[in-house]
Amino acid sequence: MNRATNKTDDFLNRLELLHELDDEAFEQERKRIIEEEISKYPPKTQDKLRKFQWTLDMKRKKCKNSLEACFMFHDMLMEHVYGENGLLESLDLLAKTANELFATSKFIDVEPKAKPIGAKEDPVQKTKATVVRLANFRKGHQAHDGKRVSGR
Repeated sequence: MNRATNKTDDFLNRLELLHELDDEAFEQERKRIIEEEISKYPPKTQDKLRKFQWTLDMKRKKCKNSLEACFMFHDMLMEHVYGENGLLESLDLLAKTANELFATSKFIDVEPKAKPIGAKEDPVQKTKATVVRLANFRKGHQAHDGKRVSGR
């Protein structure tokens, strides 16, 4: 067994023992651990995490026992992953969008900047590459609805 596993087991065993011996002390320790983890994030994220934790705590209070809370948390997780606007749906949309963008993108051959020592430049290829770069630059800086669009 490795060190990390031992440390995790010790931590969980300590919490389990605390829960069995003193519910109030366990609850205080649980809150302290959660707050310690939340405080590691930027302030904006901390606010979201605290609100989410509050939601979890309120739902947990409605449960009659730990097993019911466990099932409730499982159902919440499944809803966040498989439900409407869940993680799976978001990932599918991201993949679909990326595939559509890839399929409609036009790729151009660009000559490498570094040339082998002693290699001669082909003036025709150099001119073509310059024209393509200029056309792409102009396309990306055309006015669009009264606003300038850059980089496309």
